[in-house]
Amino acid sequence: MSATVTPTSNTPKTTPTTYATNPGRRHFWLRRLHSLAGILFGGYIVVHLTVNATAISPRAFQQNVDKIHGLEPMLPLIEVLTIFAPLLLHMIYGIYISFAGVKFNTTKYNYGGNLRYTLQRWTAVILLLFLVLHIGTLHKWGFAALHSFTHVEFFKNYGDLFQPHNQAYQSTVGGIRHLINHENPWHPGNVAVMGFYLLGVWSAAFHFANGLWTSAIAWGLTVTASAQKRWGHFCLGLGAMLLVVGTVAWAAFTIHPNAAGDLGRWDEVTRTQSHDSPVHEQSEGIVKDKAIEKLTAPATQP
Repeated sequence: MSATVTPTSNTPKTTPTTYATNPGRRHFWLRRLHSLAGILFGGYIVVHLTVNATAISPRAFQQNVDKIHGLEPMLPLIEVLTIFAPLLLHMIYGIYISFAGVKFNTTKYNYGGNLRYTLQRWTAVILLLFLVLHIGTLHKWGFAALHSFTHVEFFKNYGDLFQPHNQAYQSTVGGIRHLINHENPWHPGNVAVMGFYLLGVWSAAFHFANGLWTSAIAWGLTVTASAQKRWGHFCLGLGAMLLVVGTVAWAAFTIHPNAAGDLGRWDEVTRTQSHDSPVHEQSEGIVKDKAIEKLTAPATQP
């Protein structure tokens, strides 16, 4: 009686590829989510710079800020969903793929040549540092929030400088033009801050316009060379527009004659001109601008 021999196979067993076991597939979808988050935050940048450019007229700027803050109490939720959540997602995954670039072969996204690819990453670094400064000093969720946890005096002195109710213009000037030295706007520290703000604005214009162009290629929306060229012209125009609008906004808070004037005078002007503001009654006599207080403190001493 002969034994039955069952043939064996040397072929190793394979595990079905799924989303969880395929990092390349995960990266594919996360890359597109990263792109969408960047577009959403970029849209906010367009609105933000446009509103800030109206600061050429402090009265018009105050009126626009009043309209935005008229959305309260829903404003914090709107900020989280349309600004901070997209920003954090885009920033965190952007940092991740920068360090994991070799693993995921991100060089295939090197559309437009090495120069544009390199500038996109350098402007990302500049924007990261710029947002730390900008949000940290001016927004209530920046250094002021850190002070509530750490009780470090630095965070208290340099946080929550933007006061929207009736002091939007002068508090922004105080937080940019007078950030380091409140008596001499042309102190080297203040000049450095103003210069970095301009660099940050220009970096934002390039990063968004170039990112918008590459996103269309990554999503397969501009497949042909002619489509990429047409879309490139649109993105170039958008970037140029943002560059101009952003520079106007920067100038309004730094070198414009209004910014060089007496901030106390603008405090009185904006209070007088904003009595029809929807937030005037609730803010009158309550909001105190810390930047202006620091600026005027030496002059009020006997």
